[in-house]
Amino acid sequence: MIRSYNVVLSHEDWTLLTDKYDEEDLRVLMKIRTPSFEKMEENIIAEAYVRDPLILNELINIIKSNNRVTRVKIIENVRTKNELRALILLSAKLRGGISELLMNKGAYYISERISNGLEKWSLVIDDKIFREIILPTLKEYTYSLKIIEKDDGNLVSVKNLLTSKEFEIIYKAYKMGYFDWPKKVDLKELSEELGISKAATLQALRRAMGKLIRNYVDNLV
Repeated sequence: MIRSYNVVLSHEDWTLLTDKYDEEDLRVLMKIRTPSFEKMEENIIAEAYVRDPLILNELINIIKSNNRVTRVKIIENVRTKNELRALILLSAKLRGGISELLMNKGAYYISERISNGLEKWSLVIDDKIFREIILPTLKEYTYSLKIIEKDDGNLVSVKNLLTSKEFEIIYKAYKMGYFDWPKKVDLKELSEELGISKAATLQALRRAMGKLIRNYVDNLV
């Protein structure tokens, strides 16, 4: 079963060093993550909110000091009445990061907020994978860890979200183990079972998953 979770944690990363700032003085939102598994690296667009420009300079130095980070650059600054908003481009090695674990194990949606030395992740992921694989690993590699399972009672029924054909395809994919890690069937085997082309199967899966994920994301907050 796919569920949504909030995970609050601290671990050995540059984010831990933000604990000396109050959330009103510094908070960071990881807006876009683009992984490259070939290079084992991810490019991230982060949005930092600070009260004092000096704190922004300190944040950049904190990020640069981490051995996983290979590049960091401020690409935009906007001053509002009460704070400074900065867009930061950074590249980091995937190995050893929380995002590597989550992406490798099939999280469908990931967002991250950083403040007070804590990383606050929102996830949409298969419940069995989360409990049997991800949670034990997080317990091993984090200093503090808090898990909040989101109440999905207000989410729209899957059958109301999807067309009958989309539901048939995604249900068949789920039952055959297409979403398992590792996959029990690949796209070719799934499309042969459904009697349609691989392109049609993939298009239907993406369309159905898009509807489901948008519904989860809209109800995450």
